Amino acid sequence: MVNSQKKTFIVAGLDFEQRKNTLDAIKKRLRQQIPSQLSIFTFYGKEIDIKTFKDKILTFSFDREKIIIIKDAYNLAKEVRVFLFENYRRIVSSSYVILEIEKDYFQLQRDKKISSDAFFSLLFKEAAIFKVASRIKEVSLEDFKRSARNKDLNSSFYFLERLFEKSNPREIGPLILGVLVREVSYSKNTFDKETKFSYLWEADRAIKEKGIDTKLTIELLLAKLFSSTPALERV
Repeated sequence: MVNSQKKTFIVAGLDFEQRKNTLDAIKKRLRQQIPSQLSIFTFYGKEIDIKTFKDKILTFSFDREKIIIIKDAYNLAKEVRVFLFENYRRIVSSSYVILEIEKDYFQLQRDKKISSDAFFSLLFKEAAIFKVASRIKEVSLEDFKRSARNKDLNSSFYFLERLFEKSNPREIGPLILGVLVREVSYSKNTFDKETKFSYLWEADRAIKEKGIDTKLTIELLLAKLFSSTPALERV
């Protein structure tokens, strides 16, 4: 059941139909639970005209509350995010705000754009969050390899999490380290290669000799590998 005391909602996930169904369910529940009439306004992240947006959002009505739906909210322009942050309390005093984000919730939690932005940080503290199940293909070691090669740390963490969920840590850990060893070996920068191999050796030792949690060790390793330059890619 939708909590009508919450004024903001986040619907996050990769599956379009699942997001749509969740969005429709929230709107239906709000209509049932709110005695006053509701006006619905829908905006699309990349297409928002800030002047029109401000006029629609800040217009007050004594007999009618608003449901403001923002689709593709991840791609809101900075000026829109700043406006929403600065006027958040005023907006939710007379409106319900639903943001639809076409990203996996696990990835959003690790996304620097989310954690470093004032509006998104506020939103994730205030909103009711609906994590939509994603109908995506089975995650494989090849997915992890591709994300590492593309310097996509968020996706690498995501695939790492999914691989450990479905596999024995003692079996998948060495396979992932093997993938990283092969990727590092392609580097033609001698200093870069030596530095990253030292990180890999430290991680292997931490797992085998010190008994440190395999998944945690690899997460820390990824952070080191991605922060050093040049990054994990063939040159």
